[in-house]
Amino acid sequence: MKEEVIISIKGLQIGKDSERESITSEHEGRFFERDGKRYVMYNENTEGTDETTKCLIKIGFNEVVVTKRGAVNVEMPFKMGAKKLTNYDTQFGGFTLGFRTKNISCVETDHAISLDIDYVLDMNYEYMADCHINIRIKEKES
Repeated sequence: MKEEVIISIKGLQIGKDSERESITSEHEGRFFERDGKRYVMYNENTEGTDETTKCLIKIGFNEVVVTKRGAVNVEMPFKMGAKKLTNYDTQFGGFTLGFRTKNISCVETDHAISLDIDYVLDMNYEYMADCHINIRIKEKES
């Protein structure tokens, strides 16, 4: 895959009361490989501020880690069959998030990667939602 890529992210959360919340975003970024893992770097603008958050997605075997640094500081670890805890820090304060990953599917071609992750989200040790995220990384057209 070429270095310049487009990252499309679609997320769905189904909360306690069957409330459905979805997000979609698209970013230009950079793709590279190192030590058998694939990496994608991109910047995310924080709504309501001029601040930019630097984002890194690390894709390994049965594991994906999304790291954000800037207006939001978090490392979101998704590992098949495991529950991982992390701190989510913002300018307004922080809290603990838990990710219990139920499924990670990665389909890769010469020009694109499609990741699907199903997980249960906890906030401060309480159930928040069943979640699905699709991350599609494709070469930027010249």
